[in-house]
Amino acid sequence: MPTITNISVQTKNKKRCNLFLDGEFFCAMTVETVMLNRLKVGMEIDSEELNRIVFENQKKEALIKATDYISKNLKTKRQVKDYLMQKGYSEQVAYYCVDKLKEYDYINDQEYSKRYIESVSKGQGRRLIEYKLMMKGVKKQDISSAYLDVEIDDKENAKAVAQKYLRNKQIDKQTIAKAYRYLIGRGFSYDEATYALASFKEND
Repeated sequence: MPTITNISVQTKNKKRCNLFLDGEFFCAMTVETVMLNRLKVGMEIDSEELNRIVFENQKKEALIKATDYISKNLKTKRQVKDYLMQKGYSEQVAYYCVDKLKEYDYINDQEYSKRYIESVSKGQGRRLIEYKLMMKGVKKQDISSAYLDVEIDDKENAKAVAQKYLRNKQIDKQTIAKAYRYLIGRGFSYDEATYALASFKEND
């Protein structure tokens, strides 16, 4: 069995220490974990048991990081998972944290979608919003459910975007065509874009 040959407190973080096995660096863990598991220099330890201790330590550390990450604003499940993996945690640890945060309702993709929709819907159409949410890892079902909880008039939003786009522009067929393409690019449907530009066409 491997032997713990050194346990040194890190210089920059006194709450963490480096663990050495048989003279070689093995991993870093919290001082709390070392004390709770009564790890000490000269101790022989089974590899399977040590891996269990390391895994439990990583779960605690990752959960603290994940909680801090979502404390500023809501995040999706995928955002939390990707964040933890970028920090060097395994996929298994990342999924553990996501599941734990979901259990306490700290992560809720439907609620995230609802707030996101409310914050951007006046400038973007449903198709673009759905695309951006799915890129954040939100399932189509959660997006659809979120839309049921918000009151949005996509046609009037499209009209407001069109008015802003056409402000101080000469209204002619070419400009209207550009505005039409602009609205489609912002995620509004063809019907919504047509409604938004109807009054401008009449004045053309």
